[in-house]
Amino acid sequence: MKQWLRVLGLGLLVSGTSACSTIGGLEASDGGITLEVANKPYAEVWKSSVNAMSTNLAIVEINKSAGVIKSEAPAGLATWGEVVGLFITPPGKVSDSYKIHIVSKKRSKLQITGQDWAPSVAARIQADLGAEL
Repeated sequence: MKQWLRVLGLGLLVSGTSACSTIGGLEASDGGITLEVANKPYAEVWKSSVNAMSTNLAIVEINKSAGVIKSEAPAGLATWGEVVGLFITPPGKVSDSYKIHIVSKKRSKLQITGQDWAPSVAARIQADLGAEL
């Protein structure tokens, strides 16, 4: 019986650690919300994105020339926290329009509670720039 409990415990530990989302694991190809911003300079799109990603979130990685901002929400009493990525295309180039893709993931797939930050980040950018979904 003890052997079986050890195997079960080890299996839960392995599945729990392999089901984690990290800042480095966020990709633009992940699901999420995409906004389109037209007739705005990249500097304005970038500034609005930084402001939106730093409201109630902590920026962990930022690269203006690549158009990438990654933030995290801290763990709380009922959540292990979340990771959020924002990807602007085309990054840093003069363009008539830009696409902003926002991805939000829970830290663990086993996590029941938590917040999807993509809608609130998108709403801040929409209010600031008049972006469209």
